[in-house]
Amino acid sequence: MKRTHVESGPASMLARAALGIGALTVVSGASQAAAPGLVLKLVGAENSPATRQLFGTVGMFMTITGGLLTHSMLCRKSMRLTLFWSVVQKAGAVGAVAIGVHRGVFARRALAVAAFDLLSAAVLAAGLGATMLPKHERTQQ
Repeated sequence: MKRTHVESGPASMLARAALGIGALTVVSGASQAAAPGLVLKLVGAENSPATRQLFGTVGMFMTITGGLLTHSMLCRKSMRLTLFWSVVQKAGAVGAVAIGVHRGVFARRALAVAAFDLLSAAVLAAGLGATMLPKHERTQQ
C-alpha cells in the first residue's frame, strides 16, 4: 500500500477522522465477532445462541466495512465510493440499534453505540465533499 501525501486543513482532519472511524469499526466489529456474548451483556440484550450468532455475523460485516474504509483512506483510492457506503453502514447501524432499543431488545445504554455511529456518519458524510478528494479525482469529475 502506497500512501500519498495528505493535504492539510479541514480535508486533512476529515481524512484522519475517517481513518480513525474505520480503524475503530474494525476493532469493535472484530470484538463483536469474537465475543458476541460479552458485547450482548454490555449492551443489556438477550444472550442466546441465536443472538450470539446474529451479533457475531454483524460484527464480521462491521470488520469488513471498517477494513474497507481504513484501507481506502490509507491508499487514497476510490474514497468517495467507500465513504458513501460507510455512511450508509453507519446510518443503518443507528437505525438498527434505535429499533432494538425501542423494541426492548437492547437496554437504553445501547444508544451510546448509536450515538457514536451517528457522529461517525456525520463526519464521513462531511468527507464526501470535494475538498477531501485527492487532486487527481477532483479533476476527473
